[in-house]
Order: sequence, then structure tokens, then C-alpha cells
Amino acid sequence: MKKQFLLFAVALLLGNCLSAQVVCVLCFNTNDSISQNVTNYIVNGGMENSTCAPWPAGDRYCPNSSAYNCDITNWTCTGGGTGTYACMMDGAYIYVVEGVRAAYFGNSFSQNCNSTVGDTSCLTMNDCEVGGIPAGFPTNDPTYGGTNGVSLEQTVTGLTPGASYVLEFWAGGEWSFTDPGIFGVDVGYGYTMLRNKPSTTFSTDTCNYYIIEFIANSTTHNIKFTNWGHICYSCTELILDNVRLYPASQVNPNVSLCVPPLPVAIFNAPNHICPGTCTDFQNLSVNATSYVWSFQGATPNVSFDQNPVNICYNTPGTYSVSLIVSNVTGSDTLTLNNYVTVYPYPAPQGISQSGDTLFANTGAVSYQWYHFGVAIPGATDYFYVAQGVGDYNVVATDIHNCEVEAAIFDVIASIQYSDDLSQMAVYPNPVLNKLSVRNLNSQSNEVSVCNLLGEKIMNIVAENSVNHDAIVYDVSALAPGIYYLEIRSAENTFRAKFVKSVGR
Repeated sequence: MKKQFLLFAVALLLGNCLSAQVVCVLCFNTNDSISQNVTNYIVNGGMENSTCAPWPAGDRYCPNSSAYNCDITNWTCTGGGTGTYACMMDGAYIYVVEGVRAAYFGNSFSQNCNSTVGDTSCLTMNDCEVGGIPAGFPTNDPTYGGTNGVSLEQTVTGLTPGASYVLEFWAGGEWSFTDPGIFGVDVGYGYTMLRNKPSTTFSTDTCNYYIIEFIANSTTHNIKFTNWGHICYSCTELILDNVRLYPASQVNPNVSLCVPPLPVAIFNAPNHICPGTCTDFQNLSVNATSYVWSFQGATPNVSFDQNPVNICYNTPGTYSVSLIVSNVTGSDTLTLNNYVTVYPYPAPQGISQSGDTLFANTGAVSYQWYHFGVAIPGATDYFYVAQGVGDYNVVATDIHNCEVEAAIFDVIASIQYSDDLSQMAVYPNPVLNKLSVRNLNSQSNEVSVCNLLGEKIMNIVAENSVNHDAIVYDVSALAPGIYYLEIRSAENTFRAKFVKSVGR
């Protein structure tokens, strides 16, 4: 049976804005619940519905324990290890504030400030809140869950994003220990570290009821209680009972809840972009629960998402962005004029063909040629000598790294063969001095040497000597490099690539 609610118990305001959406924590030095007749989103918060026999029975409710053999309905035990001995307690060994059972988080001895068990020198403790814990602590031996500790958690549903809620629970300890312990509570925004007092007598000593006020950011929140072990050899571990979650509007009218801090609007985005580019916005606002974005000149131009993505700008210019953030206390507006710069359109591109060489418009910073949509390795100049028939396109990039594309279709590369040219062969390749052309039926064809741009360097004349069935040309005057031998008849053109080597 509950005692009459004692509001002469001291209520302590422990923090303002403990995390982005935790408004604050209040604790009450009482064994009586704070609010009555509330809409409770927690199921089995009194831990009464369980398959576990209470201590000293050997029942353990954590699956990682080697002695696991029971469960607490609607709660999930996570963490812990093979040695974890979390179990149920009843009024024979502890003070129980609701029903006849409470959950005990038995988990050996923790390390809190360093690797020394029982060292609490770093902890700053008042009646309820705990600070000063370094990163990576508290922790324990892996047999007891390491840095994860041992936890009971439950996911609640049906919450209203942006609304304020109160998590109320009783936290006590074991009668055989004289000093308080510590535990963590996570309502979805990281741990709030709290202190729990031991219960030295069943009738007169009082432990703490806690209220954690937070703003929901989803319709579902996971509520998690964690114990890492005894923080010292005389310090108690956590005993948890009467957990309730309800709208802040239903809290006892004698309790003054905290006022959420005003939101502050902050955002960032890649904001120098090319025409037709979409960008994503990163919301860096604090204490906000709702968002209204305005994007001048963009599609879409309005968003209510926390972090809008695919905001597209098609027209060059400079554009403002505005964000209004709100919570139950108020709102804040941030407008950044000329925040987004959309670069001018790149210079238009086109492709012309001279022989089998394709030319893009000059002036771009870089080029990439494609054949049937596949990038051609090394084809990164403003021209490209087509190696085969088909469709070609080039992507040119300007000083702002903006791209423009041009295409040419049905390119016929290098030659239109006829019977008197199609069987010709050029050798040796590479060549030092004398280049031979086999199966060339007439020495009267126009023969020239072209560079890789398709520009004619010189005409060459066949020598009188004939090497078997080949006609010989002297190319000794050429500088080492890559060239094309172009042979034109009245109707057709033959072009073959050859390498002029360096003499030894």
C-alpha cells in the first residue's frame, strides 16, 4: 500500500539541457510515487509479471548469463556476461515500493575512473546526479559485460514527436551495503548518470524517485537502464521498480517541471554547385523538434525534414536559404542570404570530325572521351583519333568542375576499304628507318605521314627498291614518336598507326 505522497521531500533540479532533447532531471527523496492516474506507456513497469523466482533462488533473467533461465515480461535484458547474476528481489531482502517484486542488476565490481576496481576519485556526486566519469568508463570484466554493463530496456510506442514526456521510476539499493552506487538511464539521447542509495532498513529509510523530462523526436523511444557493477566495496548496485512513462502534462501539479531551452537554428550544406546539381542540407540546430526550410530558386523550395536531401538548383545565380526551428518553448529563424551559389553554365560543347580524328571545342580544363558510353582510358585531350566505328561523346569540365557533354553518332573510323587496299600491311612496327607496305598495288598513291591530331607532316615517296612484295618508304627523318601512315587512292583511304623508334 502506498504511503501518502510526501512533497516535503526535497526535489532537486539536476541539470538544464543534459542532452539535445533531455530537458532536465528531478529527484525526490521519497518512497512514494510522484504522479497518479497517468497514461503509462511502459508495460510491466512494476516487474511483477515474470517467470523468475525471487532471490535466493538461482533464477537469472539475462540471456548472456550462464545461469539464465527466466524472463521479465515486456523487458529485454542486454549486455552482461556469463557471470552476471541479475535476478528478481522481493520484500524479504529489499524495500519494494510497488507490488511485491523489483529487478536487481547484480553484476560484480566495476572500474569507474581507471583500471583500479573500487576507485571513485573521479566521480562528482550530489544527491542524485553523477559526473566526472572519463570516456570508456564505467566498465567491467567481459564476464560481466565490459563497457556495456548489464541493462533492462523496453521500446515504447505511440509518442508524439515534439511533445514532452516524463520518465518516472524508483531507484534503490541493497540493505547490506552502506554507500550509494551509480547507474545510467538512456531515453534515446545517451546516458544520464545517476546515483542510487542503499536501503538500510525496510521501514524508515527512503531512496529516490526520479523524473527525467524529455522531448520525443519519434513515435517510438527505447528506454534503457544500465548498471556496470558495485562502484566500491561498500557501494550498492541498482534495484529498479515502478517505471512509468507519461505525458508531461499529467505530472503532479505540485511539481514544477523544467522549461526546455529555446532552440537555436544552425545548418550547413555544399553551397557552391553547378547548374542542375542537387545538394543535401545538414541540420546542426540544437533543442529543436520541428523544422521548416525555405530554398529560394530550388526544387523543392520547401521542406519539413530535419535534414533535407536532393534540393536541386537548375539556374545560375545566388540564392538564400531559411530555416525555422521550434520546440514547446519557442522558435528560432536563421536566414542566410546568397548562401547557395550556382555557377554559370559551362561553355557549350560540340564535336567535329576530320578524317578519323574527332575534335571537341577547346577551352575546357579537362576532357574525357567515351565510345558507346564507356570511358576510353587515356582519352583526355580535346581531340581523339577514333579507333573504330560507332557513337562517341566527350564530357568537358570547366574551372568550376562543372561538366558539359557533346556527342557524335555513326562515326566511320579511318578508312573506307576497297579490294586493292584492304589487305595491305605496314611493317616493321616500331620502325627505325625503312617502313614497308605490303600488297600496295601501285606506287602512284599519295602517301603521307600525319601526327596524332590528323595533321599532315609530310609526303613521302616510295623508293625504287622493292622488298619482296612490299613498297619501301624512308621515314628516318621523323622524330621518335607515334604517327599515322596515310595512303590515298582515287576512291579510298588507308591509315595505319606506327611508332618511330629511337636508333641505337
